[in-house]
Amino acid sequence: MALYGYTIGEDRDSNASNGKQLDVYRFLIPSAPTGSITPTKVGTIDIAGTVTNADLEGLATNPTTGNVIAVNEARATNPPNPIDPVVIVANVDQKSITSPTHTPSDLHRFGFESGADFSKQQNALYNISGNKTANLGGEPVGSSLYKITTGNPGTISLVDGFGPATTAAQRQGTQPTNPGKFADGLAIDNLNPGKTRAFASDFHTSDGNGNNLYKVDLLTGELSAPIALRTPSGQPLNVNADSDLSFTNFGSQRLIGWLETGAVYEITGYQDELAASGLTLGSATGSNGAGFATATLLGNVTLPNALATTPVQYEGFTIANK
Repeated sequence: MALYGYTIGEDRDSNASNGKQLDVYRFLIPSAPTGSITPTKVGTIDIAGTVTNADLEGLATNPTTGNVIAVNEARATNPPNPIDPVVIVANVDQKSITSPTHTPSDLHRFGFESGADFSKQQNALYNISGNKTANLGGEPVGSSLYKITTGNPGTISLVDGFGPATTAAQRQGTQPTNPGKFADGLAIDNLNPGKTRAFASDFHTSDGNGNNLYKVDLLTGELSAPIALRTPSGQPLNVNADSDLSFTNFGSQRLIGWLETGAVYEITGYQDELAASGLTLGSATGSNGAGFATATLLGNVTLPNALATTPVQYEGFTIANK
């Protein structure tokens, strides 16, 4: 048994008439910093061309079955029409596809970027979606958390229990539930479950708020004040790419960050922030006075065309014990 990272590339075939082909790769998670990491292609997911936004950005591992599950990006067109399909590819090795029912029926997922993870405690898949800029579909900057129940087809609902009553604009994707906070990666701690034992990630500098983690309350959908990411030398992390995040929920726990370019980071110091009395949801400082964690580059996965002039993006990431 070994810890493997999984990622899925964008559609590699521009011919829409024959649908979309998304390649699945896996690679060993290194135990210490290394150079390049060689992946193995383990399959291809074929999705009908009628699904306009089949970009599997949110990857998660079911801690009970060990199966890898993928969720597509949030939307391809402006709200409120059409209702965006939520394509879920369960068990990527078998490529079964389902689409959960929106609850209530006027619900739309907010934003263009997505991350996902599975909560064993809640027996549900969670998806975080948002935009890093206001000009994508005319939507404001922000992130929202969604809960997807298991089953076929299952349901998807907005998690929004920390402020005023949910508005129609929030349900329909024209107003965020966490304004000014963009996150596109999600990791849930299934070894030490709790309502804030989850993190969202933002590895963008272009969205105006730097490279950060956020604590996530799975019961209310609230994101904390930002936890700044630093290099091992103490400098602010300065990368600019879509990201994802995953816990190793097996054995000795680790938190691993991922960039769409194939860069793999190990994040440490977050334990202090989870326990920090000053960094509760919505506060500004942690026990160390600033609220930060350290991101150490473990290596770069050599994925096809990830660094090309017009790159294939590998935005989703999860870890499985295989």
